[in-house]
Amino acid sequence: MPRYEITKSLIESWYYVQDCWEGGEEEAMNAFMTALRREKEDLTEEQQQNINNGFEFEKLVTDIATGAFVPEFVDSGGTNPKTGEVMGYDRYPRWHWAANEFAQLLRGAQFQVRIHKPITVRGIDFEIHGVLDALREGTIFDIKFKNKSFGSLDLPGSYLDSAQHPFYFYLVPEARRFLYLVSDGTDVYIEQYTPEESRDAYDVIAEFVDFLQSAGLMDLYKEHWAV
Repeated sequence: MPRYEITKSLIESWYYVQDCWEGGEEEAMNAFMTALRREKEDLTEEQQQNINNGFEFEKLVTDIATGAFVPEFVDSGGTNPKTGEVMGYDRYPRWHWAANEFAQLLRGAQFQVRIHKPITVRGIDFEIHGVLDALREGTIFDIKFKNKSFGSLDLPGSYLDSAQHPFYFYLVPEARRFLYLVSDGTDVYIEQYTPEESRDAYDVIAEFVDFLQSAGLMDLYKEHWAV
């Protein structure tokens, strides 16, 4: 029997079609179709920069947590007359304080844990794929970077309807907590979920299957997502 890959990113692209701002329905649907066909999305310079910011912040958190981070030494142009040592100071990158707050929580964790696991829904064999930012002692961590200031965002419950923690709890059934570590580079925010208060991965996929079938898109999905 054929099996089909499914990811939280694909599901959330579909979610956005349903929850996008008024007037943005066509753009959201076009983005979903691009994801469904596994095509590379054409990004604006701003969108690409926003993505790069997220990668930069996550790398900084990980480097600090693993001990790989070393601040840049800035040579002040002189030497200590007694020791002969070069004089200067350590320069820390932007977002260091926020990244360090999360890094302290992640010390000793496994990073970039790739997992896939089969699941059968509506008679179709799927394979959930995920990459955990960090995993330690029954807790899954996911690092999120916001390109808007927290002052302009309504944070509580931001990830309530996300497919990510339901999928990752399915992939790691022994996990008891999922923590979204969210920052705008200045402030930090943590949103926690447990398996008991999360949707079942089966139900998430079942809704997606129903949509694909009703929209006549199941064959297109199978064409591009066969494992």
